[in-house]
Amino acid sequence: MLLSLIKYFQGYVYVQLTGYAPERFLNLCGSHDILIWNLTPCEDGEGYRFCISVRGFFRLKPILKKTRTHIRILKRTGAPFAAFRYRRRRVFAAGIFLFAGLIWYLSGFVWNIEINGNSYLSDEMILDFLEEEHCTFGTRKRLINCEELEEALRSRYGDVIWTSIKLYGTKMTVDVQENLLPAEEYEAKPDLICDIVSSKDGVITDIITRSGTPLVAAGSEVKAGDVLVSGRIEVTDDNGEVSQYLYHSSDADIYARVVYPYEDVIEADYTDVVQTGETKEDYSVMAGDNLLKNPFFRNPFTEYQVTSDTWQLHLSEHFYLPVWFTRHHYEEVTKTPKTHSEEEIQQIATKNLQNYLEDLEEKGIQILEKNVMIEKIDGTYVARGTIVVRESVVSYQPTEQTDTGETGQSTDESE
Repeated sequence: MLLSLIKYFQGYVYVQLTGYAPERFLNLCGSHDILIWNLTPCEDGEGYRFCISVRGFFRLKPILKKTRTHIRILKRTGAPFAAFRYRRRRVFAAGIFLFAGLIWYLSGFVWNIEINGNSYLSDEMILDFLEEEHCTFGTRKRLINCEELEEALRSRYGDVIWTSIKLYGTKMTVDVQENLLPAEEYEAKPDLICDIVSSKDGVITDIITRSGTPLVAAGSEVKAGDVLVSGRIEVTDDNGEVSQYLYHSSDADIYARVVYPYEDVIEADYTDVVQTGETKEDYSVMAGDNLLKNPFFRNPFTEYQVTSDTWQLHLSEHFYLPVWFTRHHYEEVTKTPKTHSEEEIQQIATKNLQNYLEDLEEKGIQILEKNVMIEKIDGTYVARGTIVVRESVVSYQPTEQTDTGETGQSTDESE
């Protein structure tokens, strides 16, 4: 790409070489460092055709004389020839310089932001953060401190454990890495004393404690926020009174029977939309905040669906401009009011419930029971009931420590 631009601005000609010793001519061009490209033999087999720069063309006279060859210009290409062709059109030349100055000016701003690696954080949240930091679309690049912006992003969102913000041309790239482990799978840090608390209401089905003091057993009913395993271990004296506390981070696998309420509303009446096959397309351009519509477009459809595709103008991979093109695709449709039968309602409700259960199973939740019934209320069908599951209810919170206590492992006195 860059080499093609250099050749264009320097100017080059497409020529045909004929004569006594064309092969010797090519060898002499190579020994004199005269660049030629796109070399092809002529159709009649006599001579060659190739491209050569304007500067190289003017160096060919002694070589042509020595090899008794002749050269004929077939085509002239490049900026020098265009400037000569339009030398009397001053407005055109001024427009070229104005356009070049505008491109140079716009190159000092950010016109595209690319976000990679985010999962929990949406693109909208990161873009809102950048706007609050005054580092969004249209910001001058010299006003953006990437290192300070990275530190501010990590401080704002605790789930972000690494980030990199770079400027390439007129594009800003924001690469983030998040802690993808859910709260119940966090491992307690050795230097942080934690209790295990219940993340949901339920009935404990299994508990396996590796460290800490269990406060519940299988069959216990718990509420969200209840302490299940304490990081505080009581040490009693001979009288059975607590003499001190030892603290250690809790570690356990705890599963509970949890009840999920379920409700799905299905309207009996619906509108059936059918495409007729008739389509129409329209285009619009947005330059900055200015929207330019096609003044000659008229939508011929009374009922229609429209989809839009937008792409941004860019001169290279990293050089974007504040110009967006949008293609609007109109499709004519017919809309007919219809009513679902009870059999169709049953099929829709079953499909929605199955999708809901599959989403739970993808999260590692085991389905135990499902009690869902469909009832009709004023022409609307409602699938309502409960889903009973078995899932981990482990979450962590710092252990409340008293003044009298030691941090460390509990020891066996027999040792």
